[in-house]
Amino acid sequence: MTLPTLPVECLSNVLSFLDDRSLYKCLFVNRYYCTITVPMIWTDPFIRQISASISRSLIKALLACLDEDEISSLIPNFDIEPSLFEYARFIRRINHDCCVEHIKTFSELVSRNDNIDCRVQKLIDAIYHMIIRKSPILQEFEINVTKKGYFDLPKFSINEPGFRNLRSLTVFNLDLIYDDAKHQNTTIFLNMVSTFCEGLVNLELWVKSLNSVLAKQYLDIIKFQPLKRILMYINNSEKIPFNLGLEFRSETLKELILDSIDFQYINLSFISKLECLKLLEFLYCKGFDHLEVSSQKRFHLKEFKLWYCNTGVLMEEIIKYLCGESLLKLTLSNVTPKAAKAVKDFCPNINFLCIRYYSRVYSDLIIPYICELSSLKVLNIGSDFGSGMSSLVRNLGDNLLFVEDLFFDFNVDLESFVYFIDNCRANLKKWIIILDDYSLSKDYLLYISQFQEVHNSLKAFGIKRYEYNWTNEEKEIVDILNIQGVDIVTSDELDFLFY
Repeated sequence: MTLPTLPVECLSNVLSFLDDRSLYKCLFVNRYYCTITVPMIWTDPFIRQISASISRSLIKALLACLDEDEISSLIPNFDIEPSLFEYARFIRRINHDCCVEHIKTFSELVSRNDNIDCRVQKLIDAIYHMIIRKSPILQEFEINVTKKGYFDLPKFSINEPGFRNLRSLTVFNLDLIYDDAKHQNTTIFLNMVSTFCEGLVNLELWVKSLNSVLAKQYLDIIKFQPLKRILMYINNSEKIPFNLGLEFRSETLKELILDSIDFQYINLSFISKLECLKLLEFLYCKGFDHLEVSSQKRFHLKEFKLWYCNTGVLMEEIIKYLCGESLLKLTLSNVTPKAAKAVKDFCPNINFLCIRYYSRVYSDLIIPYICELSSLKVLNIGSDFGSGMSSLVRNLGDNLLFVEDLFFDFNVDLESFVYFIDNCRANLKKWIIILDDYSLSKDYLLYISQFQEVHNSLKAFGIKRYEYNWTNEEKEIVDILNIQGVDIVTSDELDFLFY
């Protein structure tokens, strides 16, 4: 029986939901399926598990795409078999470290002598030049350094088109290479990116220090490329030689994520110049007492995250300064009552709120402010201690009105859970809890059935636990809940709603 033929776009969309193992099986359905599946499998080939069989198959397929000059440069020459496809044409993403590890594994399989590093570098050079020559769709590149060492990039020519369409660049731990000779070509490549790429929109810098020899390259990329998203992680409290260069991106930058940065050495006034900024995240940062608050400036952020930062008493002022009526999604850790009031007063339109407590200090005063937000539909509340939140649960039971999706990211004791069920007026649609005592699952499910009888609103409920082997009694209650219109799901199926 001949399979019906779907248009390429439709079939590609269907196959995009499959994992690699399932996609691999599609190769053998027929030639039509094969021609559509191969480009999907080869979009990001180097992230696959590194093993003798996978690395051998991957590198041999790439060697089959080399031209005569690239083959002659290899040490030793390999017996190369012709392939059905030019696989390099389909590559969109390269992770340099993963690519090197596959090449090293392959090299150790085919030859075992003392000249392994030289052979690996020759293979890296040949394979990269072939990919750059053949792939017109290469868009994402990650240069990373691991503890296993670093092999330099090849020396690229500015006339090679492969990197011209690069859209995303990630640089990870390059400053850990103390021998400049080991990243000489990488430095040249970074110099090229700032002027040679035609539209780099995403940059991720994971560095120990910006007082490195590559600081100028990073600044030039920020200065000359039309970046829309920047993630910057700096794992060192020191005076930075420049103000991150972000003021150059005032007309393009839409997303900014700053991780582990000490703002005592950086003037945060550059934020006021980012006219197009929609998402701003501060993660594990400190030094906010240097923030210059201007009541005249109005931002138009849609998402803001202040996560495990040492803000002291300034959280309220930061919210007033950066947030406003345009804000839809807000994530805070260790929120204070004053900050909660600032959220209510300055962010009346948020529909998503995530709160995390990393200390045992908690105030019931924050809940009424949160519950007054009529636009709030998704609420995620968590605690690093995982317990001692019964007061919060009861307080939410008394005040919650508008939230539809609720996640208690901490262990909920049965007594406060029952209180919440009995008093909650919100018509919840999706709900996740964490449960340490699995033996009580039946009781929680029974009370969920009681909640549904009253509200008839719940569509999905999840108990986050390590095992999901229901007892016969629990299965009976699950069946009842299904009849009531409630799906009992693993929390992983709902987690995407809450982050």
